Parts: sequence; structure tokens; C-alpha cells
Amino acid sequence: MSVINIALAQMNIIKGDYEKNLETVNRLLDSINEKVDVIALPEMWSVDFDYRRMKEHGEKSSIVTKDLSAIAQKFQSVVIGGSIPETIGDKIFNASFVYDRQGKIQDKYFKMHLVSGTNLEGEVFEPGNWIPLFHVNNIPFGIANCYDIRFPELFRGIALRNAKVIFVIAQYSNPLYNIWITLLKARAIENQVYIVAVNRVGKIYFGHSIVISPTGEVIYEADDKEGLHLIKIDTSEVDTIQGSRRDSDMLNMFAYNRLVYRNNFIGVGGIVEKNNKILFVKQNYGKQKGMWFLPGGYLDRGEMLEHGIEREVFEETTVKAKCENILAIRALKNNDVIDCYIVFKMKYIDGTPQSDNFENTDVRFFSMEEISNSNEITMLAKEISLSYLCNKNNKLISDGNFLSDQGLCKLYI
Repeated sequence: MSVINIALAQMNIIKGDYEKNLETVNRLLDSINEKVDVIALPEMWSVDFDYRRMKEHGEKSSIVTKDLSAIAQKFQSVVIGGSIPETIGDKIFNASFVYDRQGKIQDKYFKMHLVSGTNLEGEVFEPGNWIPLFHVNNIPFGIANCYDIRFPELFRGIALRNAKVIFVIAQYSNPLYNIWITLLKARAIENQVYIVAVNRVGKIYFGHSIVISPTGEVIYEADDKEGLHLIKIDTSEVDTIQGSRRDSDMLNMFAYNRLVYRNNFIGVGGIVEKNNKILFVKQNYGKQKGMWFLPGGYLDRGEMLEHGIEREVFEETTVKAKCENILAIRALKNNDVIDCYIVFKMKYIDGTPQSDNFENTDVRFFSMEEISNSNEITMLAKEISLSYLCNKNNKLISDGNFLSDQGLCKLYI
């Protein structure tokens, strides 16, 4: 079923008064007299940005999540619970909970991009670091939160996971209407997906919750008043448009990682051995899509090498492994950018290999014979893994100029 019936609760929000805001939500939703697949609330609908008491509000998040679950059960709808403060330890997150029709939490998204400068959001909240995927009628969708719309990388990350719709929850205010509409259209066009955005009203907030097609057409736009807005979209249009040409498949990951984001040129990889077999992942993007690589990736800004490779291995494979020592270093110069790739020997701890279904489509251990005979393992990964298996006590020495899949490079192995 490709059709999704959506209810957007465009509401005013009273700062710090959860009971009054819940009353508003219930009043708006009580006007529903037809089957609705998704109910979406705006950002921080529960207490607004009540910074003075944010930690306290976050500590009571379980009360709010219980009420959201009850709404999902009452209407037998998937509920996108806008966002609410959630306190975890000494950190506060701007958290978006999504519920299935039975009121169970599918997952939650922590807002990644927090407004800073003259705004306290960046000081009070902790940014998220994960892009979850949700479902309604077996149709995948993602979530972005307000300021996130200025960062196309997040939307591309959601789209690459085959989401058909990206819901945006927001508190966008005057005089930013032109930015609101322009960025939302851009995010729809560049990712060829529906954008469904719900904004708040009141005082400086302009509402204008909106639905934009995968080609950037505005198919519904609300006014600046409080109210419930019912919209229907057909996600088969996404399949039709992407079927003729899916732009994200044309993405040159080399330019994306090394030229646009010039801080991200230190990469790490891991040799995870179990029973004389090496762990590999099957890449799901870029020029070498479908090829097998050693698990790994680029370091986050300020991240240490050991932490980076342990994180990457777990995120890509769900396998826990401990970094031990460096096995190989590959240095490649391109357009005055040095791309450095460091491979570590990893001690297998536990875990059954599983694909992340995002950056890779398959994960498994290869024997030495399988590595030698495979034409689907990259040249660099094959060289490093076979060198390790043949001589596990080898020292790090220069192997001279090595012709890798990406060109001539310096390899220490």
C-alpha cells in the first residue's frame, strides 16, 4: 500500500506547561473522523524551549512518552511525537519518538544540528549521532528537526537508506519563511522524496506546515493559524521518479568525502580475525558499490584512531573488536589532499556479523582461499589481508608504490 494519510497538528505551544499543551493536542486530534496512518506533532510541543527547567522536563520524559503511546493506540496510527526533552545521565537531548500503531516505540531520533550563537539550544542539548529509519505501511521514512534542514547531508543519509518520505518537525519563526520554503523544496528535489513538515504557530511562529512532492511542487500548505491538517500522499510517485533516474546513485563519494569536507581525509580499517578468517563488508555506495572492503571509515572530527576503528567496525557489522596495533598505512595524494588510510589488527570480542543496510549490504568472514580467489574484494583490502594471513608477525615496512583501486599510492605493510 503506497498511500499514506497524514494528520499534521499545527499548534501553539505554552512554555513549560505540559498539561495545557497535551490538552491542545487532544483537542486537535479529536476532530479526526477518518482513518489516519501518521500523526505528526511539532518540535518541543510538550514544554517549548523552557531552558530554565529543561533538565527537570527531560527527567519526566517517560510521562510524555506514555501519553504519546496512548495516542497511537487510540487512533491506531503511527505517531511522530514531534520532539521532547529527554534527560539521560547528565545530558539532555532534543528527542523525537516514533510509535507504531500498537503504541510501541519504533525508535527515536536525537536532533543532530543544534542552533548556537545567540541561541541556548547548542549549550543546553547534546547533539545526536545516529540516523534511524522508521516505517508506516511498510514504507520507510526518516525524520529531521527544524535547524536540520540547513544541512543536506542528513537528508541524503536518510534518502540513501531508501526512505520515501522525510518528516520535518519544527519551530520556524518570522522572518524565516522564505528560508523555510526554499530549503524544504531543495531537500525534496535533491533527494527525490516527499518532504512533510509540521511547524508551530503563535507569537513569532508562522505555521505554514507543508507537503512537497519529490519534484519540489507544493501540494499542500497550511496557513498561520492553529489547526489539524489532513493530507494524503502516494509514495508510488517516488518509485516512478527514481525509477527513471535516481540522482543519489550518481553521487561521487570521492568528491563528497575528500574535496567538499576536507577535514575527513583520515580513514581507518580493521582486520578482524576469527578462526583464521577475515571480516569483510560489501559496500553499498559509490564507484565500487558491490565490492568487498575491510570494515572501517573516516574519523569524526577530534576522534582518536583507536576509538574510530572500534566504532566503525561495530556500526558497520555489530561485531565488537578491540584495537591492538597498526598493520598497514596507505597514503594517496590527490589534488593536494593527502588521503591517509590506516589499517589496524583487531581482537575479536563478540557479536554475530550483521549488515547495517545503509553503508553495506552484506557482512561475512572470508577464508584465505576465498580472499585469494575472489574478484569482488578490492585490491587494497586483498593485499593487506593476505599479507597479514601469510605472516601475522610482520613488521610495518614500505611496499613501495602500490597500484590500488584508486591509483598509485604509498603502502606500508
